[in-house]
Amino acid sequence: MYVHACHPDIMAVLDTKRENADEKVRIKTLSIGVVVPDILYEVAEKNEALYLFSPYDVKRIYGIPLSMINVTKKYHELVANKGIRKKKVNARKLMEAIGKINGESGYPYIMNEDVVNAANPIDGYVRMSNLCSEVLQVQTDSEMNEDGSYKVVGKDVSCNLGSLNVFKAFHSPNFSKTIEVACRALTKVSDLSNIACVPSIDNGNKISHAIGLGAMNLHGFFGHHRIMYGSPASIDFTDLFFMTVNYYSILSSCKIAQEKKETFQGFEKSDYASGVYFDQYLNRDLTPQTEQIRKLFAEYGFEVPTKQMWEALRDLVMEHGLYNQYRMAIPPTGSISYVNNSTASIHPIAAKIEIRKEGKTGRSYYPAPHMTNDNLEFFVDAYELGYKAVIDVYAAATPHVDQGLSLTIFLPDNVSTRDINKMQIYARSKGIKTIYYVRLRKSILSGTEVEGCVSCAV
Repeated sequence: MYVHACHPDIMAVLDTKRENADEKVRIKTLSIGVVVPDILYEVAEKNEALYLFSPYDVKRIYGIPLSMINVTKKYHELVANKGIRKKKVNARKLMEAIGKINGESGYPYIMNEDVVNAANPIDGYVRMSNLCSEVLQVQTDSEMNEDGSYKVVGKDVSCNLGSLNVFKAFHSPNFSKTIEVACRALTKVSDLSNIACVPSIDNGNKISHAIGLGAMNLHGFFGHHRIMYGSPASIDFTDLFFMTVNYYSILSSCKIAQEKKETFQGFEKSDYASGVYFDQYLNRDLTPQTEQIRKLFAEYGFEVPTKQMWEALRDLVMEHGLYNQYRMAIPPTGSISYVNNSTASIHPIAAKIEIRKEGKTGRSYYPAPHMTNDNLEFFVDAYELGYKAVIDVYAAATPHVDQGLSLTIFLPDNVSTRDINKMQIYARSKGIKTIYYVRLRKSILSGTEVEGCVSCAV
C-alpha cells in the first residue's frame, strides 16, 4: 500500500511498521510505501510545518483524488483553500518518523513523486509503484456498481518482467539481437496473458502491452573487469550500457508496432510521438568519458548508439509508433540471481560470501559470482561502499529506464535516523525515483561464524 505524505493518516500508516507498536496497531503482513512530493523536502529544509489534506475534500472540490494531484505545484493553493480540511505536522518530524521506521523494519518504500512524473514519457500521472518499487505506470480508476460489478473498467498494471545478465549480454556476439529477443519474449508473455479474473489489469495489459526489461550481475561484471563499484568508470559504464539497452528496446518495440500495425493506446499523446523524449540523447556527449571504459568497449567491440542513430530512431518512432507503452524496469532479482550465478540486480554484493541458515538444509554459503583471488579488491560489499556509491550508480542508469529501479540501501547497524534522512535527501538530489528496502547490517547468526578470512574459509 502506498500512501501520500500529505495524507492525514500518514503517521497512523507508518505506525503499523513500528517495532514497539501495540499489536493492535502493527500489521506484520502489510508492505507500505510513501509517495513523497518535493514540497516535503522543501518545507523540511526550512523547518516548517507540512499541511495534510482531507482526500474527501480534495476529491469534492477538484473532482480527482489527492493521489492524482501534483501536490508540490498545488500545495499553496490547497493550503489557502478554506473548503479543504487540513492539519499540520512538523515536516522534519515526519521525515524523522520515516527514517526511524526505515531503520526498524526496512519500510516504508519511497517514491519521489515529482521525479517520477517529470521523467514519465506517457500522458497521465504516476501515483504509486508496486511491491518492489520498480514498476511506475500510469493507472486509471475503475468505477463499481453497488452489486460489485464494473461500471467503468479502469487501467491497472500487469508486471511482465525479466532481467538481462549484464555480463552475458555485454559479451554476446550480437548485443542488439540479445535485447530484441528479450523484448519480444516479454511482449509474448504480455500478449498471451489472460487476466480476465481482474478486468482492470486485463484491460491495462491489453491496451499498453507494457513490459519491464531489467538487469542483474552488474557488480559481477565490474569485478570480472576490475572496475570498482561507484568509481567514475563504473558510472560511465552504467550510463552507456543502459542507454544502449534503451536504444535497442525502443527499436524492438517499433519493429513490433510495424509488424502488428498497432501501437499502445495513447501513443499519440506521448513524448515518443512528439519526439521530445529523444532530446536527451541529441544534446549530450554519447562517448565514454573514462579511459578504462573506452578501452573496454574497443576491446570487445561494444558500440554505443550515435546521435545520428538516435535521430533516425526518433524519426522511425514518430512515423510508426511503439507497441509497448513501457519497456524497462530494474527489479531486485534476489532468487533468480542465485540460479543464474549472478550478483543481484544492479546493486553491490551484500557480502563476499553470503552465509545463510535454512531450517531444512542447514547452513549454506554463496560466494559472489565472478570473484577470484585475483579480483577480491573489486568485490567490496555494499555496507563498506556506503550509500553514495550505490546511489551514484543507480542515478547513472535512471535516465535510460522509463519505469523505475528497485534500489536497496545497505547501511551499518549503528546508523542514526538523521543518517537515513540524509541518504533519502541525497537520493532525491541525484534524481532517484524510488527507494526499496533499507537494510541494516545484522549481527552474525549464531552458528554461522567463520574464523579467519571469510574469503578463504570455503
